[in-house]
Amino acid sequence: MSVDHYNTLGVIPTASAADLRAAYLKLARKHHPDQFDGPDRDRAEGRMQQINEAWNVLGVVHKRREYDAKQSTATGRRDNRSGNSGSGNNGQRSTGASQQRRGHAHFKPFDDDPNDRSDVDFDARPIAGSRGIPRWVTFLPVLLVVFGLVTLAFGTMVNANGVFALGLIAMALGAVCFLMLPLFVMSRAERDPDL
Repeated sequence: MSVDHYNTLGVIPTASAADLRAAYLKLARKHHPDQFDGPDRDRAEGRMQQINEAWNVLGVVHKRREYDAKQSTATGRRDNRSGNSGSGNNGQRSTGASQQRRGHAHFKPFDDDPNDRSDVDFDARPIAGSRGIPRWVTFLPVLLVVFGLVTLAFGTMVNANGVFALGLIAMALGAVCFLMLPLFVMSRAERDPDL
């Protein structure tokens, strides 16, 4: 019997990503093992592992899609075999579930097919929750440094001090832009209201 990650987080299967995150943070704060002592700590560690496993699957877009697809397939299969499940299999079921929990359920073997990119989440935003930045802004430092190098080389070849100085200025601006780009990206990020 598979684990119901939606039930673990206490949300419905149609919950939004923000609802999932809020439920995860609430449960993680409530069941964190550092808040407990003795046998309560052991129970909290077990519960926290379940919560983290559920968030690890449902918190990533492509993993959630795969999980939903597997759940709908498993539900269809369970309905077909519902008459065959007897009470004598409970011991076997619990052993299989514990063995499955010990392994890496999210492991997916490497597939070197360059055309299959269904599991890649193409998000142009460098920080989750940030407003997208124009592509040219990310390339500006590189372009300025390359322009500066070309201008320096040209200024050296023709022995023109003005062109040489322009190359130095372009390279200096490229270096400044390179150092300022992370600050620009962070300034466009939105603060998480749950933290």
